[in-house]
Amino acid sequence: MQEVKKVFYGWKIVIASTIILAVGLGMFNSTNSVFVKPVCDSLGFGRSQFTLHRTIMTLTSACIMPVYGKVIQQLGVKTVLLVGASMLSLVTIGYSFASTLWHFYLLAFINGIFFNAVSFMVIGILVSYWFEDKRGFAIGLAYSGSGLGGAIMVPVVSRVIELVNWRFAYMFMGILGLATLIPVILFFIKEKPEKAGLKPYDSPKGYKGGERQIEGPTFNLSLSESLKTNRFWLLLVAFFLISAFAGATNTHSAPYLSDIGYSTAMVSAVISLFMVFLTVGKIILGVIYDRFGTMAGNVLVAVCGLIFPVAALFSHFPAFPWIYAVSVGMASCGLSVPVSILITKHFGVKDYPMIFSIFTMVTALGPSVSVPLMGAVYDYSGSYRPAWIALLALSVIISVCLAASEIIYRGEVKNDVTTGTHYLSTEA
Repeated sequence: MQEVKKVFYGWKIVIASTIILAVGLGMFNSTNSVFVKPVCDSLGFGRSQFTLHRTIMTLTSACIMPVYGKVIQQLGVKTVLLVGASMLSLVTIGYSFASTLWHFYLLAFINGIFFNAVSFMVIGILVSYWFEDKRGFAIGLAYSGSGLGGAIMVPVVSRVIELVNWRFAYMFMGILGLATLIPVILFFIKEKPEKAGLKPYDSPKGYKGGERQIEGPTFNLSLSESLKTNRFWLLLVAFFLISAFAGATNTHSAPYLSDIGYSTAMVSAVISLFMVFLTVGKIILGVIYDRFGTMAGNVLVAVCGLIFPVAALFSHFPAFPWIYAVSVGMASCGLSVPVSILITKHFGVKDYPMIFSIFTMVTALGPSVSVPLMGAVYDYSGSYRPAWIALLALSVIISVCLAASEIIYRGEVKNDVTTGTHYLSTEA
C-alpha cells in the first residue's frame, strides 16, 4: 500500500499560534474599545482618565521588552507562552473587580509586564524555528489570528456587555483565555523541530521564477551604521505614527460611532469588519510585497492611511463607516508585515534582532501617546472631529516618510554611495 504522507508538524504549530494570537491579542487587546463607554458611564471616569490605563500597559510592555530576548533563551518559548497566557487571563479577570482608577492602573502595569509573552515577537520566533522555506507565509498566517480573534470576539463581548454588564464581560474573557490558551500551549506547542526529531520545513521547489519581487538585502549594516542613515529615522517615524493611529482607532472607534448615533449592533458589525481586514490584510499585504515589491506595498499602506480619517469625518453618511473599517484595517496592517520586510531590505540581517527590537519598542510607544490624547480631545471639545483631522495630517507625514525612504534607498543603491555599507548584492 502507498504510504500516506504526513502533514508537517510545523503547520500545526502555525494553527496553534493563530489561536494563541486570536485570544492573546485579538480578544484581550482588540476588545478594549467596547469597554470605554460602559466603564466610564458606570464608574464616572473621563475617557482620557480611563484610557490612560492602556498607556500604562503599553509603556510598561515597551520598557520590559528587551528582557524577553534573554528570558526566551533561558526558559524557552513554551514556558514564556504558558506564563504569559496565565497572567494575562488572570489580569483580565481582575479588571472585573476594579472599582477605582488605581485598580485599572495597577492591573494595566501587570498586564504590560506579561503582554509581550503572547505577542507577535514570541510567535514570530517560534514559527521561524519551524520554517526555513515559506517562513513569511507561515508567519503571516499565524499573525492573522490577532485580527480573526478581534473580528469574532468584539461582537461577542459587546453582546455580553449589553445583556449582562462590563464586569461579567471581563470575567468571561479571562476564563475563556485560561480554558483556550493553556491546553493549546501544553498539548500542541513544541519548542523546536529538533526536539521532535524533525527538521525545519524546506521546500525543494521554493518560489517559481519571476514570482518573488521583494528585494534581497542590498545592505548589511550594523546597528550603529543603520543609525547613521536617513532611511532608519524616516522608517522609525513612519512606524511610530502608524502605531499611533492604529492604537487610537482601536480604542476610540466604537465610542465615536456610538456617539454619532449608530446602534450597538451596527458598531459591532463595523468593528468586526475592521478586524476582518486586519486579518486578511496581512495576507494581502504580504502577497503584494512578494509579487510587486516594497514600493507597491508601501503605497497601499499610505493610501489606506489617507482614506480612513476622511471616511471617519463623513461617517454620519451610512456608507462611510464601512469604508472606514476597510481602510483602517488595511492601514493598521502596516505594523506587522512591512516592519520585518523593510528592516531586512534596508539594513540586512547583520543586527536584525537589535534593529527590530528598537522599532518594536518605538511602535509600542505610539498608542501610549495617541490613545489618551484622543480621549482628551473628546473630553475637552466634546467631539472627535479635531482628532480625525490630526490623524489625517499624521497619515500625510507617514506617506512622505515611506516614499522618501524608498527614494533614498534606490538612489544609494544606484549610485553606490552610503557610509559604512557592506553590500550583499547589487540589485535593488
